[in-house]
Amino acid sequence: MSTDINFLLKTDEESLKRRKRIKILNAIAIISLIIVVSISLGIFVLIQAANPLSIKNEQNVVLGKISQFQTRQAKLFAVNDRIENIDKILKIRKDLSNTMNELLAKVPSGMSINDFEIDDKSVIISGRSNSLYAIGEFINNLSNMAYQKGIIKSLTLNSLSLDLSSNTYQVSIKSDL
Repeated sequence: MSTDINFLLKTDEESLKRRKRIKILNAIAIISLIIVVSISLGIFVLIQAANPLSIKNEQNVVLGKISQFQTRQAKLFAVNDRIENIDKILKIRKDLSNTMNELLAKVPSGMSINDFEIDDKSVIISGRSNSLYAIGEFINNLSNMAYQKGIIKSLTLNSLSLDLSSNTYQVSIKSDL
């Protein structure tokens, strides 16, 4: 074996200078990083110290606006729900105005209506006339409607009377719809 083998590298001046430069650059990089971080933290702390109330106020204003829209949204939801329910009811409900108009069209000219009560199941009509002929004609008109089973399903004569003081006949009729 050879005793002349040296495993250590020879250090020359140029490699020593290069290592010193690298160490100096590393130190400068670390120091500049520390300076940048400390300046950033300082600026952040100054901003927070100078404007803590403005950010809180702005946050409160935004939260107030959001809550205002939430109440409007709740009201809008309630109104839309009511409209949908009303629409469902109107679809199920009978059109009583057409029924009323058809029944009133059957009233002869010599008769006047005193009381007219209508709901979704029945109608009660009370009227008066100077002659029995007009009342008979009215009853016949309603009877024909009951036979046709169009609007009226059944017809009941509740009362027929004579008012001697005014010399008029009064009639009350109930019809099932």
